[in-house]
Amino acid sequence: MFSQCQAIHARAMLPCPDGPSAKFTYEARVRVPDWATALMSAVPLDSSTSVVDGVAQRTFAFEQTCPLSSYLLAIAVGDLAGVEAGPRTTVWAEPSVVEAAAWEFGEAEKFIAMAEELTKTPYMWGRYDILCMPPSFPYGGMENPCLTFATPTLLAGDRSLANVICHEVAHSWTGNLVTNRTWEHFWLNEGWTRWLETRTLARLEPASRCEQYFDFQLQQSLTHLSDAISTFGATNPLTQLIPPLDGIDPDDSFSAVPYEKGLALLEHLTAVVGGRQVFEEFAAHYVGTFKRQCLTSADFRECFLRWCEARELDASPVDWDAWFGSPGMPPVVGTFSDDLGAACKALADKWCAELAAEDISLDASTATYAAWSSPLRIFFWETMLARVADGQTPPFALRSLERMDGLYELGATKNAEVRVRWQRLCIHSKATFIVPHVLAFVKEQGRMKFVRPLYRALYAWEEQRAAAVETFEEQRANYHPIAAKMLAQDLKVAA
Repeated sequence: MFSQCQAIHARAMLPCPDGPSAKFTYEARVRVPDWATALMSAVPLDSSTSVVDGVAQRTFAFEQTCPLSSYLLAIAVGDLAGVEAGPRTTVWAEPSVVEAAAWEFGEAEKFIAMAEELTKTPYMWGRYDILCMPPSFPYGGMENPCLTFATPTLLAGDRSLANVICHEVAHSWTGNLVTNRTWEHFWLNEGWTRWLETRTLARLEPASRCEQYFDFQLQQSLTHLSDAISTFGATNPLTQLIPPLDGIDPDDSFSAVPYEKGLALLEHLTAVVGGRQVFEEFAAHYVGTFKRQCLTSADFRECFLRWCEARELDASPVDWDAWFGSPGMPPVVGTFSDDLGAACKALADKWCAELAAEDISLDASTATYAAWSSPLRIFFWETMLARVADGQTPPFALRSLERMDGLYELGATKNAEVRVRWQRLCIHSKATFIVPHVLAFVKEQGRMKFVRPLYRALYAWEEQRAAAVETFEEQRANYHPIAAKMLAQDLKVAA
């Protein structure tokens, strides 16, 4: 059993002001069967055993002394085992996967230490435990204080998807400690967390690659943003950085927009103040100013302008109204170094050229692809998918896709980020051989980042529409209610 209170579901657990602006501390005691372990978004104090009406039970006590918003209240109960993975981190999971999860998430401490350095603010939540969730968990991660929930789709076996844990670590400052006052200002949580996550990962690279890596991540961010905006439509108000949410369930507005458009704004402000090292100083000032508080975009703007004024920096180039209120892509898009992404684009160019020439002799690319890190592989497939999706490249022929599958061993990969992009590419090209693999993937996990685009792509393919709807109806009860609701909307079936 596990909770999911973001965005406005804490009211289902207890009477509370169910919005991010009202923060509170709490204590709790949880009684469970003697075979079970209880965890909460708080520091565990002690546990005890007792017998009630002849039934053995365990009671767990928790205390959260740092104020949190209701959406960060969390509880989970199950047959769980824990493995220490750092001085303040225990990784919890079902016993069959706990060792694998503890290894996969074993870099949490170095992420925490770097985030402390960047924000100039110590980690204030005591524990940073991680719970590896059941496959039905609908998100990549949920930043519950003291107890991050993490999807099992991160268990790639090579730590290649550890950036999700870094993102949840970053939320300990940007989101949990400094929080958006209302959901219209969600970018203050997620845009800032994308910045702190990406800056943390970049600073952990060798110094010679730090800014190259950061530029590469910004390129990927714009690709994700473009994909999200194309799904909504470029004029949809939900693609504004501050969307109008009166009468709208925040879950219905959830997308990559606050994450990636928010990151784009922060990178624009970085250029305004004179570079990334200078902006790091502002980031530390921002966290120090608003820690344990909630704020709006107007509060953020005032903080930034005052900081610039005190340092005689000219912030007049920032068109705040355009950034906050215009739908679609950002009003300003920076230019970034292409040193890391160039090889991915070059291989994509070769595939497109070979396709046009009806010649697919790309055996030598196997070694190139095998040597790439996970982010580079993901970017390669994003590049291929984008070219087909926007019409730059015609759909790939079946023989080309089969050749890719054989060269890059895509059927065997455990990297879910690669799998979803590869499968979407095949669907765009109407390759029927991929359909059983897609249906298997949406049955084995319920992470919305993966199941929603795959179901939408199958639904758009008229010959596979019935299979998509039938599979969803069969699996509906296995998805989290939030995911089931969104999928029903995507597939135009009754909720």
